[in-house]
Amino acid sequence: MAKDDEAKKAEELTEEQDSVIQEQIKPWHKRKFKKVLSVLGFSLLAGIIFGISGRFVFKYSDGFISKIFGLNQTYDGAGSRTTVINTTQTGEKPDNHEVKIIQTETDKPANDIKGQEKVQEGTASEDSFRRIVAEMRNTAANVQKGMIRIDAITNVVNWLGETVDQTESTMGIIVAESDEFVFILTYYDKVKNADKLEIVFESGNAYIVSSLAHDESYNIAVLTVPKQMLKQDDIDSMAIMSIGNSDEIYAGMPIIGIGSFDGKSRMIEYGYVTSDDFVEYITDAAIDIFTTDICLNDSSVGIIVDLNGRLVGIITRQVGSSIKFNISKSIKVNCLVKVAETLCNGGSRIYVGLKSEDIPDWALRENSIENGIYVSGVEPSSPASDAGIRKGDFIISMNGIPIVDVGLFTNILMQSDENSTLEIELYRASKSADQRFKVSVKPIKKHN
Repeated sequence: MAKDDEAKKAEELTEEQDSVIQEQIKPWHKRKFKKVLSVLGFSLLAGIIFGISGRFVFKYSDGFISKIFGLNQTYDGAGSRTTVINTTQTGEKPDNHEVKIIQTETDKPANDIKGQEKVQEGTASEDSFRRIVAEMRNTAANVQKGMIRIDAITNVVNWLGETVDQTESTMGIIVAESDEFVFILTYYDKVKNADKLEIVFESGNAYIVSSLAHDESYNIAVLTVPKQMLKQDDIDSMAIMSIGNSDEIYAGMPIIGIGSFDGKSRMIEYGYVTSDDFVEYITDAAIDIFTTDICLNDSSVGIIVDLNGRLVGIITRQVGSSIKFNISKSIKVNCLVKVAETLCNGGSRIYVGLKSEDIPDWALRENSIENGIYVSGVEPSSPASDAGIRKGDFIISMNGIPIVDVGLFTNILMQSDENSTLEIELYRASKSADQRFKVSVKPIKKHN
């Protein structure tokens, strides 16, 4: 019994101790919670006070600080100018006896900014921008009057054994006319395998064309269309393409691209010349090429015009193998005018069978010559080969004219005919005494 009493007292003592501990713990938690709340409240209040005071400090000291450090000053060259675009067309027609492709002269360089409207300094004028876009759109619309669709129709046998027409469309450019004919320039590779060629006007009228002249090296062809076969409405709606001077092209020059850049539909793109100094060497000629930022694919065809609507380039994929294939390149129109004129008049290029390249200055100095071009190839059984010209020779002069580049050599050749005799001075790096000598070359007509 005594043990039970002792156990009961011990239990009561334990409960009493637990009660005292609990009473001591609860106030401690409450005190801690209140302390945390007070710290948070003080921090929030301090943040609000510092934020408001900082706002006033930065606001009213901004002008003082900007003045000290020279901030927010207007840059002297920040003014911008708009480009005024003038569309020019030529009304001249070729001579009745000989077809001429007219190149339009410009009164001032395309990048001349004198007399242009000054836009408010540091701002872009929306009205000026709209006017520029409208002018460019009008320019493109006028240019398209000198363009025409060409359908190359080929007879193919389908899987049922039936012969059907397969049509591939490409672009044509109306480059010249005479009293009786209209002459249309196009891509040779697009039409060379066709069984039938049709030109299609905006009216939907289509005409079969049978006369075709071409130059495979330049990848161009000329269609000759009798005017008598055309309806008067179509004659009235077309225009001769205004031909510019591609010597005026420069990197950064704004241009307009018109054509089928996706290989299907006619499109218009505004862009820039990205480079203007590429050269592709072909037999008896050099082709000058420039590049643009216009996006193309393998089937792209089209033209490049300047802001005055003058043709300065033909988009190409076949010429320019030295340039990366995915670069958008165009042939400078100056390289094509003489060749196209020859084709319009039923002729073909003069041929001597030389492939040559321009010579860097160090190579000239190394061979102790002042000027010349390097012969990189001679075609077998050609007039050049028959005259004794070899690969590795340097052409110093032709008909007494010093040859400084392949372009000059090509121009002299273009002015010759099959009845001419070309006196060519050569330099041959050899141990023989006669390193400089002359040969006579009889050029021929190369019938493609």
